[in-house]
Amino acid sequence: MNNRQASCGGILRDSYGSFILAYAGLVGRCSVAHAELWAIYHGLRLIKDRFISSPIIIESDSSTAVSFLNEGCPRSNPCYSLLNHIVRMSDGFNKIDCTHVLEANQVADGFAKLGFSLPEGVHSFSSPPQVGHIFFYLLTSLQFFSLVDISFCILDF
Repeated sequence: MNNRQASCGGILRDSYGSFILAYAGLVGRCSVAHAELWAIYHGLRLIKDRFISSPIIIESDSSTAVSFLNEGCPRSNPCYSLLNHIVRMSDGFNKIDCTHVLEANQVADGFAKLGFSLPEGVHSFSSPPQVGHIFFYLLTSLQFFSLVDISFCILDF
């Protein structure tokens, strides 16, 4: 497994696609799949800590992370423990679907890149970013780092 310094980021949207919350931060040295799971963990933690019990759709461009969440992974896999935490946390939600998307969400990707410039820890943002600020991070080339992005949709019924 290729372990590199990794950051994660994600956005929470309502069922109309409107911005609710975003987050970004460093997750340390790990594989891309592990970092993707950290992004999902932090997103679910923020949802749980803040307010939401509505059905949730997690969109990820990592087929590995989606497969782990939907089908599990072997105990011998380094992601097993974190996946277990995510599954236990998921029990408190009404419904969670995890889907694989072929294209990364550019705003979530921007937050993942932003994570490299933030102090240690995961930081949340209650307002959408300024276009110029995120655009700068979208243009930044990070060849020696891993970054992951997640998009959550909270459904209103």
